[in-house]
Amino acid sequence: MTDEWELDCYSRPVLGEDGKKLWELLLTDSEGKFRYLKPLASNLVNSRNVRKAVEDILEQSPVKPKCIRFFRNQMFNMIMIALAPLDVEVKPSRRTTSLYMWLQEREENVYRFMSGYNPQLKQQTILDYDVTQPDRLSDVLRAESYAFVALPSEVFWDGQVNAENIKKGRLCPIKDLPKSGEWIHGITLFSKRAAAVAAWMNGLEIAFIKADLLGRELLMHTDIRTQLILAPLMDAQKKEAQMFEKAKTEMLGYHFISVQSIPDAEDVEGFWLLRQFNDSL
Repeated sequence: MTDEWELDCYSRPVLGEDGKKLWELLLTDSEGKFRYLKPLASNLVNSRNVRKAVEDILEQSPVKPKCIRFFRNQMFNMIMIALAPLDVEVKPSRRTTSLYMWLQEREENVYRFMSGYNPQLKQQTILDYDVTQPDRLSDVLRAESYAFVALPSEVFWDGQVNAENIKKGRLCPIKDLPKSGEWIHGITLFSKRAAAVAAWMNGLEIAFIKADLLGRELLMHTDIRTQLILAPLMDAQKKEAQMFEKAKTEMLGYHFISVQSIPDAEDVEGFWLLRQFNDSL
């Protein structure tokens, strides 16, 4: 059980006998080793009851969280108010892979078999938030060049890539990652200031990387709805960008971004294994 938790409080595509939507509070840790679920009556969904539920869990938990992440912009105010009095850092963030995976499991194995289930009640979360305009990076943070690259999936399972050898960065849960025979595609940034760039990126809530073929830009999505322009997409890179996006879809959203000083450097300064979710949750 980790000290980074992920929370969701939202309605589900299920109507009760009273004709009102089922609401649930879900709480898990970043590795999915701890899970807590509490159904809520729709008229009891408020910051006070959410805070009380989280406080009850904190009292019983052997590991206290140093931060709690949540990804729903629609619930921003209520969750921020609910968790503000607690001694924990609250992070609006789409870096909630364990929570997304749990919600997908419940959609596939629980909700659709419940009386009152109606898939039309699912609301699009818009996890990539293309509705926002991307922000440009300052020159000091921009890498001089980048390349589309790939790694065999087994390097994440056999420990060749692990939390100890990536320096800065983070590895998302690999439960759904193919164990062998597949390639995970990614982006490597090259910079003379690689250590500084990696340190800056490590302070962000990196959700996923997207090659925007129409906008001809390589975008990094962070927190709940921010987009940052990493680099332009040149004509010569269009095919590689298409392959990157195709591979990301085929690998259930798994991809990565890394930072190093030069192409033949032996070590990276930072590495992030990411997963993009696009379904309604």
